[in-house]
Amino acid sequence: MVIYLDMVFLINLLMNFLILLFVAIVLNLKKNFFRIFLGAAAGCIFLLSIVLPHFPVFQSLPFKIALSAAMILVSFQPHSFKDFIKILGFFYLISFMVGGGAFALFYFYNLKDTFLNSMLLINNISVPWWILLVSSFMLFLFFKLLWPLVYRMLSKDTLLVPMTVTFDEKSLEIKALIDTGNNLHDPISDFPVVIVEFEAVKDLFSADLQAALMKGAEENLQYMGELISGSKWATRFRVIPFESIGKSKGLMIGFKPDMITVIFNNKILEIKDAILGIYQRILSPDGTYRALLNPDLLNE
Repeated sequence: MVIYLDMVFLINLLMNFLILLFVAIVLNLKKNFFRIFLGAAAGCIFLLSIVLPHFPVFQSLPFKIALSAAMILVSFQPHSFKDFIKILGFFYLISFMVGGGAFALFYFYNLKDTFLNSMLLINNISVPWWILLVSSFMLFLFFKLLWPLVYRMLSKDTLLVPMTVTFDEKSLEIKALIDTGNNLHDPISDFPVVIVEFEAVKDLFSADLQAALMKGAEENLQYMGELISGSKWATRFRVIPFESIGKSKGLMIGFKPDMITVIFNNKILEIKDAILGIYQRILSPDGTYRALLNPDLLNE
């Protein structure tokens, strides 16, 4: 039997990368694609069971669990053991979802011979490699496009967090929603952006600045620059490009506060590297929340 190790390696590298990426999307983990690639490559070490079939350690369950743990540590660098267990659990769950159980069965049991003949052979049914890729693509569409909406609908109450904005000895308390669809970052500093209603933070600004902010960025960007020139806001001013439904290229005015404080998972997070994006409309019709918190801020 001819073994094309290069193809086997590439297919498994791709599958490992996709599964780790899905885990990051579902858990709102900070995505470092280079580290995820390294984690995916580390997962291919199990191919030593093909090259060295007489070394049973490479086929043992403890080795495979240790290898999974290494993939998680390399890809995401969990902050605590609890986070590590959570990520590892989702890694196995999504592995089952991607292959419909086939990938996980191969991973934990000795199916390498059937794998080499037809990618996977489960219950005498041949599963070509492209089926795994198609299922991965479908899951990617689900996690990328639909999961944020589903996640928000199922756990809206748990996603609401109290947030305090502090600037120049002034503080405002705002109810914020952790929004998995908010991936805005300041293009200059790369700080995550919190989208906040203008009415919720207008007391931080002078009367002239309030009047200018009510009009938005496109209408009076030059005037805004002149208005804050030489003031305490000059170094805090940001222009943030964004895309939304019906608007392919928009601009949002943002400011850097001294700090935002968020209570999340019974922890007080004091975050200085954040930008407030001013939104002139209402975010929640019933007033449940007045800001959309970028989940990347919770991973700092």
